[in-house]
Amino acid sequence: MTATAVVNNPDQSDDRELVESFLSKNRAFLGPDPEIQRNHHVAPRTAIEERVLSLETDNNLFAEVRSGLRAALDETFKIAQMTVASPAAQCADMSTGYFTASGDLSLASTKGVAGFTVSLHYPIRFLRKYFEKDGTVGIHEGDGFLLNDAHYGGIHSPDQHLFMPIFHDGEIVSWCVCAMHEGEIGARVPGGMGPMIESPWDEGIRGSPIKIVENYALKTDLVTFLQNSCREPQTMLADLKARLAACCRLERRGKEHIARYGIDTVVGFLRSNVEFMRDEGRRRIAELPDGTVRTQFYIDDTMREPALLKVVYNFTIKGDKVIVDLRGSSPELFNRPINSLLSTQVLGVAITLAHHIWPDMPCAQAIIDCFEFITDPGTIADCSDQVPVALCVQPMFKIMTAAELAFAKLYFGAPKRYGKTKAGWFNQPAAIIYGGVTQHQDSCGNMCGDLNGMAGGAKCDEDGEHSIAPCFGANVDIGESEEAEEQLPFIYAISKRIWPGNCGFGKFRGGAAYEYGLMRYGDQPFGFQTFTAGSYFPSTFGLFGGYACPTYGTARVRGKNLFTVMKEQPELFEMSMATIMNEQPFEGAEYSSHSMAVAFELYPEGELFMTSQGGGGGYGDVLDRDPESVIKDLEEGLINELTAQDLYGVDFDKSTYAIKTDATVARRNTIRQQRIKQGISWDEFMATRVRPEPPASVPFFGSWNQSEELYCGPYGKALPSELPPIIMPDPKDLELAELKRRVAELEAKQ
Repeated sequence: MTATAVVNNPDQSDDRELVESFLSKNRAFLGPDPEIQRNHHVAPRTAIEERVLSLETDNNLFAEVRSGLRAALDETFKIAQMTVASPAAQCADMSTGYFTASGDLSLASTKGVAGFTVSLHYPIRFLRKYFEKDGTVGIHEGDGFLLNDAHYGGIHSPDQHLFMPIFHDGEIVSWCVCAMHEGEIGARVPGGMGPMIESPWDEGIRGSPIKIVENYALKTDLVTFLQNSCREPQTMLADLKARLAACCRLERRGKEHIARYGIDTVVGFLRSNVEFMRDEGRRRIAELPDGTVRTQFYIDDTMREPALLKVVYNFTIKGDKVIVDLRGSSPELFNRPINSLLSTQVLGVAITLAHHIWPDMPCAQAIIDCFEFITDPGTIADCSDQVPVALCVQPMFKIMTAAELAFAKLYFGAPKRYGKTKAGWFNQPAAIIYGGVTQHQDSCGNMCGDLNGMAGGAKCDEDGEHSIAPCFGANVDIGESEEAEEQLPFIYAISKRIWPGNCGFGKFRGGAAYEYGLMRYGDQPFGFQTFTAGSYFPSTFGLFGGYACPTYGTARVRGKNLFTVMKEQPELFEMSMATIMNEQPFEGAEYSSHSMAVAFELYPEGELFMTSQGGGGGYGDVLDRDPESVIKDLEEGLINELTAQDLYGVDFDKSTYAIKTDATVARRNTIRQQRIKQGISWDEFMATRVRPEPPASVPFFGSWNQSEELYCGPYGKALPSELPPIIMPDPKDLELAELKRRVAELEAKQ
C-alpha cells in the first residue's frame, strides 16, 4: 500500500491572507493599543541603525551634529513662541524635538516643557503600526499629524502636538515635533480641564493621531472642524500654522544636516544619543545601594468635593533596575477628571529625573529605560479608558514629588551626586482658567500663565527660589499682567504679591510664592474656575525635618462692583487676600472662601476672584536655621514675628530686629525639651494612633495599613480586581436634597 501525499487546498493560504486583510481594513474601532501605551522602553535598532553603529563611529562628528540639531530646536522654539497665539505657549509651555525613525526622543529644545516631547514615542509607534501601510492614511513626505488624546500619547487633552516624518530616499529616518499647551479644545468648560468634567466626552476634542497636513499644507476641512469644535477658532488656526511652520523648519534643518554629514552620520547620532541616555541612566542607578524608599501622598479633592485620595509610590533599587510600585493607590473615579494613565505616571518620573535629580541629562524616555512599574489597573495611577483624565496632572505631579524626595534619600549617602539634594518643588497647577466673551467680542477659554510660577524646594545648603518655574519645565514664564489685561476683560487687582508664611519652613526654607486676584470688568458674559488640590492636606512635603508647604484656598468677593468702591473710597482697597477676607471692608459685598477647585461660573463686573501660588518644601530642622536668616526673612516679609519667635525660636528686639543671642539659645533649648516631652514610644504610637480602618467621617480612597483591599470612601471596599465603578454624586444634587430635607423639617414644625 503506497503512502498518500497530503495535498493542501491551493486557495487556503490566499483565503487566510484575504481574511487578515479584510479584518485589518474593517476594524469596528481603532482604539489605543495597550502594548504600545504600556511600553516606555527604547525600541530595537532598525536595520540602518544596526549597520551604522556596528561600524566604527566618530564621536566628535556626532557631537557636531548634536550641536547643530540642538541649535535648530532652540531657534525654532523661539520663533514658534513669538508666533503662537495660545497664552500658555507664549509663556513657553511648549517644546520642539527630534526623534529616531522608531519614535524614541533623541533631542529636545533646552527651553520650555520637555515633557511634551518625552511621551510622543507612543503616537509615533501607533502611526507606524497602524497607518503607515493603511491606504486611506499612509505616511508620506510633507505629512503632519496632530495629537491631543492622552490615551494615544501626550499628557492630557489641552496639550496639542504636531509631528512630521523626515524622509530620505523614500524611507522615514526621523521625526520632528512642535508641541504646546493649546488651552481651549471645546470641552464642557473653558480651558479643557475644569472640575465639572465628568466623562471622556466632556473633554472636548479627542484627537487620536490625525493627518491634518498633506504636502506641507493644512487640510482646510479638518482645520475647519477643529475651529468649529472650540471657543477660540482664531487661536486654533494661528497655533496650527505656527506648529506647521516649526515642523517645516525642523525638517529643513534635519535634511541640511543629512546633506552635510551624510545619512549614516545623522541616523547614527540620533540612535547613539538615545542609547547613551539609556545606558547612562542604567549606570547611574547601578551606582546606588539596593534598597526601598516608600512614599505616599494624598490628593484632598476630587475637584468637586473634598476627599482623601491616596497615591502610593515605592521606589526599589535592585542592581541597575528600579521598580516603582504604585499598588494601594485610590480607585479610579468614574465621573471625576483626576484619573491618570500609567503613561502619564511614567512621564512624571522621567521629567523629575531630568530636571531635579540628573540635571545634566537630557529629558527623554530613554533615561528611565531601566525602570519598571507595578500597578493595580483601574486605580487613579493606572486608570482605564472609560474615565476622564483632563486633570491627570494632579496624580502626575504627585509622582514627580515622590520621585524627587525618594531619590534625594537614595542619593544622600551616595559617593557621587549629579544635582543638589533638595526638598519638594511646589507641585500644583495653581492657575485661574477663564472663559466667555472678551472686550474685543471674541469668544475665549484659556488659562493664566500663573500656572508656571511655582516655587522651588529648599536645598541641602541654601534656600529655595521664589515662584521661579513649574516643577515640570525650565525657562518658562508667567506672562505679563498688563498684556493679559489688554486682551481679556479683567484686571490684576492683586498682582503677584508674596505674603508672609507662604513657604515651607526649615533649616533652609522653601521658595515663597505669590497671591493674585482677578477683578472683572465689562458686562459681557465672562467667568473663572480653578482646578487645584492642596487646600486641606499639603501637596508638597519637606525633607529631613523640613516643613511642607502650607495649604491654600480660593476666596471671592461677590455681589458688589468694587470698581465703584475703588473710585469712591480708594482707601478701603488693599492688595491682600488676607486683609480683604479678614476685615471685609466693602459693605454689602458677599465674602466666601473655597477650596482651590472651584467650578466655572460667570462673574459680573467688579467681582473679585483671589487665589495663590504655592511654596516649596523646607529642608532640615527649623531650630537649625541661622537666626540672621530668620531675621532677613522677617524683614523681607516672608514670615511674621510669631513665626520667627515660636517656630524658629529666635528672640529679638521688635523695634530694631536685633537678635538676642543668649535668649535665642535658651528659647530653642526649651522648644527641644518640649518636643521630647511630647514624644511617645513606637508601641504606644501603634496602640493609640493607628486605627484598624479609616475614620467613618473621612471619605478615604486607597489602601489602609497596607490592606490588600482598597477603600472606596462611602462605597465600601474591594480587591483591586473587583472594584465597582465609583460614580460620585453631583454636589448640587446633594445640596438640593439637604435643602429639601430642611424645608420638610420646617414644614413639619409648622
